Amino acid sequence: MKRSNLALLFLFCALPAPAAERLYRFSIDQDKLSGAPDFSRLNRALTPADQILVRGGHFSRLGKDLKPNTADDSPIRFFGTNLCFAGNFPAPADAPRIAKRMRRLGINLVRLHHTDTNPDREESRAGSLLTQSPYPTLNPTSVARLRVLLDAFKAEGIYINLNLHIGYEFRPEVDRVPPVPGGGRLPTHSKPLHIFYPRMVELQTQYAEQVISALKLRNDPVLAMVEINNETSLSDAWQKGQIDTLVSGEYRVELERQWKQFSIGRDAGPLVGPKDNLPAEQVNRFLMFIIDRDRQYLAAMRDAVRRAAGTLVPIAGTQMDFGGLLNLDSHDVLDYADAHFYIDHYNFPHQRWDSRDWRIRDSSSVGTGLTTFLNEAASRQAGRPYTLSEYNQAFPNSYGNEIDATLAAFASFQDWDGLMHFAYAHGRNWDDQTPSGFNLASDTAKLPLFGQSAWLFRTAAVKPGQPLDIPVSQELRLRAARERMGRQVAPFLEKVGGYQPAVALSRAVRLVKDGVGEIPAVTPGSAGEIRYDPAARLFLIQAPKAAGVFGFLGKNKVTAGAIDLELAPETGEFVTLMVTALDDKPIAKSKRLLVSVPGKVLRSRAGTEEPLKLANYPGTTDWWTLPKEDPNQEKPSAPSAGGSGPLWMERMESTLTLRTAAKTIAVYPLDGAGARMKALAAAGVQKAPGGFRIHLQGDGQELSPWFEIVSR
Repeated sequence: MKRSNLALLFLFCALPAPAAERLYRFSIDQDKLSGAPDFSRLNRALTPADQILVRGGHFSRLGKDLKPNTADDSPIRFFGTNLCFAGNFPAPADAPRIAKRMRRLGINLVRLHHTDTNPDREESRAGSLLTQSPYPTLNPTSVARLRVLLDAFKAEGIYINLNLHIGYEFRPEVDRVPPVPGGGRLPTHSKPLHIFYPRMVELQTQYAEQVISALKLRNDPVLAMVEINNETSLSDAWQKGQIDTLVSGEYRVELERQWKQFSIGRDAGPLVGPKDNLPAEQVNRFLMFIIDRDRQYLAAMRDAVRRAAGTLVPIAGTQMDFGGLLNLDSHDVLDYADAHFYIDHYNFPHQRWDSRDWRIRDSSSVGTGLTTFLNEAASRQAGRPYTLSEYNQAFPNSYGNEIDATLAAFASFQDWDGLMHFAYAHGRNWDDQTPSGFNLASDTAKLPLFGQSAWLFRTAAVKPGQPLDIPVSQELRLRAARERMGRQVAPFLEKVGGYQPAVALSRAVRLVKDGVGEIPAVTPGSAGEIRYDPAARLFLIQAPKAAGVFGFLGKNKVTAGAIDLELAPETGEFVTLMVTALDDKPIAKSKRLLVSVPGKVLRSRAGTEEPLKLANYPGTTDWWTLPKEDPNQEKPSAPSAGGSGPLWMERMESTLTLRTAAKTIAVYPLDGAGARMKALAAAGVQKAPGGFRIHLQGDGQELSPWFEIVSR
């Protein structure tokens, strides 16, 4: 199909479904997006002065004088996404348009993920940086394609986060590393063997230097940061009781050798497990060994990155969720801390990643206490940048459109430094329009709010809260590991010191390694610019330039800063709505505002225009799946990725009261390219005390999740 025809196909259309469904059809043309939903203005082409370093506990630009030690007030926050597998290596003709798409969404950072997974058998496949030859043999086609993409990113003001070890699994017969007893495969992704086995570590340092050199990244401003190791550490494996099962044969012999060497002058004894009934002092000594192994690995990889990329690039190890408080010790040789989380991740009851046998809880983050947000707040270390390089609430979760804006507001209040939605795409099907698993590129429920969320976080439209420092002594960190708390930092601090996780809604929480004193006794309260009511299941943004309502509004009226919101009787109880100023003025004085109110999105049942809705997973009442579409299929689920169009968006009919100094306003629904459609009639925009009452998505209107409000 010709490009012009594709463009026409992807343009907005608003065709109402039968009234009982309260659905309408909508799609977004990312290649033509302009106007109010286009956040390209946040970016500019990168120059040498834009090289990233860590300064004052946050990321900063190098500055015009190109001297890292010169005082320079150029802080930067990152709001971005991930590319995975073949998505990292687009055809050269596609690279510029993908970069421009991302810029329009307010993205200024892309994490290059799963670049080492599934090495290519043929160079032309370009699905990995590696080939099937001995590790680390690079695929020149993939390298060339990725460099073209990096140049496109740089032109659009987009940085990269380069991942090193992600999914590569060492092959004994090819890479000259020991086999496991019985001749089976090594553990998935070679975890955690690659952390301590000398040859594996050496090969990884070679890979790091070769990749950075091949991509010509030395002192290139496009390289914002490097992540050494995805989702694993020895500290994590120990707490999960995995060392006994994953470390066997020659690998166990080598780990025992290192343990004895670490314990020179003492009786080392066998490897210590988390379930061994041993005195705390003896367990602590083994944990110090585990920390040392993690640290030595990270230091070796850090040095390789510095040799290849230069001395300034910020480097992280693995995620705080994979090691917990012990990462404060093992990662003290690095520059910033990172974490991952998911709301309602897919569950596979029988076989991992079985696309036709999966289920979800269909739960809301706002509706279930924001517990994941609160726990991540208790994992941030004082004095270092903090990023979330993976987060999502993936399709077909009914409430997934809440995640980006609520997290952007919460993270801005916590004064975090980077958020990376997982993921933009897992392959090169750039023009897919049906929601597909984790992919943002085709998730019509999330795209309407994404640019606003990027703007909110990157500009600190929700200002940071007052810091609350939590001292964590070495003994406290070791105790957390002995009790196998892992990623559950907030519950552990609550258990041992009376810390209340909800305090993160009123203070910006920071862990202070080796801090002195007790955990402060602070009662949770309200931050002012963000508010959360767990009983009402509502999260509000009420900042000068941004206002939002997220959660289970029901038929109540709620006030959030300069707006009130009421849902129509026919509308469901859950809503996500955000209003942001487009002219950098407070909402009450702004001349141009963007309102986004997307509903959940459904795809169609194959061969029909009937919306495909969630159903209970067979035999359960609290698990959900998309029911199989082929009656002859044995497994119960339709794939979460792919599927059929057209798409159906839930209609969120509501009344928005806007408090504004404007004398008159015009309200324009926007089409899928961001262009104005017919303005709302006078009956839909009525003067009210202190402002206007606006009827959104009412009968007879052009239906859209986007509205531009212009003062006259």
